[in-house]
Amino acid sequence: MKLSCFMDQAYQGNVRSRKLETRQGDLIFSLEDLAEKVGCKPSKAQVEQLVAGDEKLAIRLISAHPRKEHQLLWGYLTSIAAELSSSPLRLDGGNFAGLELSRGAIVLEEAGDRVGEGMNGGRIFVKGRAGNYLGQQMSGGGIVAGCCGDYAFRGMATGWGVILGDAGKFVGLGNLGGSIAVRGRCGERAGWLMRGGRLRVAGEAGDYLGLIMSGGEIVVCGRAGARAGWRMKGGSIVAAAYGPEAGDGALGGALRLG
Repeated sequence: MKLSCFMDQAYQGNVRSRKLETRQGDLIFSLEDLAEKVGCKPSKAQVEQLVAGDEKLAIRLISAHPRKEHQLLWGYLTSIAAELSSSPLRLDGGNFAGLELSRGAIVLEEAGDRVGEGMNGGRIFVKGRAGNYLGQQMSGGGIVAGCCGDYAFRGMATGWGVILGDAGKFVGLGNLGGSIAVRGRCGERAGWLMRGGRLRVAGEAGDYLGLIMSGGEIVVCGRAGARAGWRMKGGSIVAAAYGPEAGDGALGGALRLG
């Protein structure tokens, strides 16, 4: 007799809960099992429904290194596990860790790409280097990383990020708000299309700092490279020194020495 038929007879026509169906009728043993039910690009809510508040299940599913097609699922599960846990979730690394995290904490030894993407609460700590797109489209919470690749905190609305060392190119691209602090230097085009929020760089900044920005505040304690504030429309940039063509073609905003 099939297990599903046996369960129907046992319940004698009564409605079974979705959790019991998932755990007893359609058991989930791996990311592959989960992907069969929700696909490889589900919403976080769909994954949460099947995990049904089971912290042990979530942790078991993220214990194996995910294949490329299952990385999104793995990322949601890391957030779900952290939100259910009373202590920080510790991971070696991986892409999409902390995807849409809303509470709790995740500690990573190293980090792949898109860590903390879409998070709206909680904390993520990366002891070593983070990859590209760290904290992309954050709307709350905070991230601390030793250093990072390109596009860190792209499209941030609120929240905060701290880079203890150097950051790559395009930090704070298109930001609407929030606060970013880089204790080392940052690459070119930091604050590109920035519309709000704050970016502070303790070291030097690369070329095209604040490119076409329309709002927000950038402070560089060191030297800004060539064409800082190029075609900026609003906001302010303060730096200890500027490279050639600073403010070239600016339509608004302010560049100052500080």
